[in-house]
Amino acid sequence: MTHPNPSPKPTPKPTPTPSQRAARAPDPQRVVVRRDLFWQNVMREILSALAAAAGSGGRLTPTPKGAAYSPGPIDDMFDGRLALITNFGQRIPIADIIPVFACSVPSSTEKRCISSEVQCTVYQVRTPAGEIYTLPISEIRAFHSLSEELVRTLEERAEAISGDGSAGQPFGFGAFTSLESELEESETADDA
Repeated sequence: MTHPNPSPKPTPKPTPTPSQRAARAPDPQRVVVRRDLFWQNVMREILSALAAAAGSGGRLTPTPKGAAYSPGPIDDMFDGRLALITNFGQRIPIADIIPVFACSVPSSTEKRCISSEVQCTVYQVRTPAGEIYTLPISEIRAFHSLSEELVRTLEERAEAISGDGSAGQPFGFGAFTSLESELEESETADDA
């Protein structure tokens, strides 16, 4: 005996084609999170490479003068021509850079995961003027560098303005020495 009105079998949903899947709009929040994560990974790679280069150079000091008298060409990069731009638009020139936490903790799986999530996400940056900034990657908006041609043009203009024949000094060294002389003058005035 058959049932007079058999219940219809549910029809399976068809599998969407690749073009149908691509036509669906992605979740905007997920897109923002992925883009932020991608940017932070890019910055972490750039800053980790810079930190390795800064540590391998053999500079006498992390200053423009130390970069100028270093034995290798890599150290020339650390005279202020490379810089970070913060979310607030501040340009922070790099004379030296080190990651605050750059290692994995060889312990439990949970501790290893936590350490790998935070390693190389905060950096300490020393400027040519001696200021020190400690920045998380999330506060870095851009990486800025001056071209060799622009550095030469700036050096030529600075030399033409000063007229003191300071050729051969690294970019930014004039600003550093003026700060240094102002500090010496203020110390002399304080001693008097």
